[in-house]
Amino acid sequence: MSQEIQDSLLLFREIYPEIVEFLEEKKTPKFRIKQIQHAIFKEYITQFSQITTLPKHLREELDEKFNLETFTLIEAHKTSEITKMLFKTFDGQFVECVIIFHNDNRRTLCVSSQIFCAVGCKFCATGATTFKRSLTTKEMVEQLVFAQRYLKNNFEEEVTNIVFMGMGEPLLNFNVVKIALQVYNSQDYFGIGARHITVSTSGVLPKLKEFIQMQEQFRLAISLHAPNNELRSEIMPINRRYPLNDLMAMCDEYVALKNKRVSYEYVLINGINDSLNHAKELVDLMQHRLAHVNLLMYNEHEFSDYTRPKYDTVMNFFNYLKSRGIEVSLRKSMGKDSESACGQLSGHAQKEKDKKNAQQMERSTQAVISY
Repeated sequence: MSQEIQDSLLLFREIYPEIVEFLEEKKTPKFRIKQIQHAIFKEYITQFSQITTLPKHLREELDEKFNLETFTLIEAHKTSEITKMLFKTFDGQFVECVIIFHNDNRRTLCVSSQIFCAVGCKFCATGATTFKRSLTTKEMVEQLVFAQRYLKNNFEEEVTNIVFMGMGEPLLNFNVVKIALQVYNSQDYFGIGARHITVSTSGVLPKLKEFIQMQEQFRLAISLHAPNNELRSEIMPINRRYPLNDLMAMCDEYVALKNKRVSYEYVLINGINDSLNHAKELVDLMQHRLAHVNLLMYNEHEFSDYTRPKYDTVMNFFNYLKSRGIEVSLRKSMGKDSESACGQLSGHAQKEKDKKNAQQMERSTQAVISY
């Protein structure tokens, strides 16, 4: 067996260890595992009975013993620009991913790595709800399976790009994210080029070091959102542990090793980080670096009191950066009226679940008192 096939089977074991164990106990030939792998990741099947290359008795046994998917699709919230999928997990939690439809025919999947987030950025909808847990390898992979199946069935299209910009901090679940990256990238699975896969982080430096040292040419984005230590520590508590200067030094290391620019995400928030002085500080931070600044206008949501900046303020900020030679773009807000803020749908679902649980507990308490 070639090393390539062995590596491919090792990835399959990481995703479906119980299935591999079952097949090995039955002394099933390795090529059967490859047939199952192909059916899941190239044909996007939902049941083993659909794998007609397998013997009927094996299909029936697999369907009886295993569920291919752990997610239940609760809602697919669609606009002309995005489709936001809300899933319920096997343990009753909520998580989401977003397909973004670009005018140039790219189809980007924004994936989640955790169920809510422990980093606690003050402006973020995901961090406003109590962190639950990190996603499993299978759950990371299922987001892309659902997205590919949705695009194939509805548009005869497929995901072309992936960004880790959904719920959670990817580098706080890096052992799983690392495997998911390999699955997304492998030709035996989804075959999405490393240059089309971006990991975004708030700056967990020890794990960022590990990411930088991966041999694949994955892209890096930094959730920056402030041009100085003081402000960044105020709105992003992680900066108190991993200061901005150390983060920028690590980004320089990425550029030196990969010869690729770093993208810096900067959400403009009214009266917080959108002044001309902030723009000047950002220029000082970015000058002489291989960098691209992505400006975004804040998406207002019920979990924060921050507000969206005025358009003139945004354009003044953008034009100042551009006039100083900074590579910058103003990203269009995808579906700002459709609960597109990261974690918003899940936050609502969790809020409703907590409300129902509280009502049930109150009824139970009243019943005990009455008794």
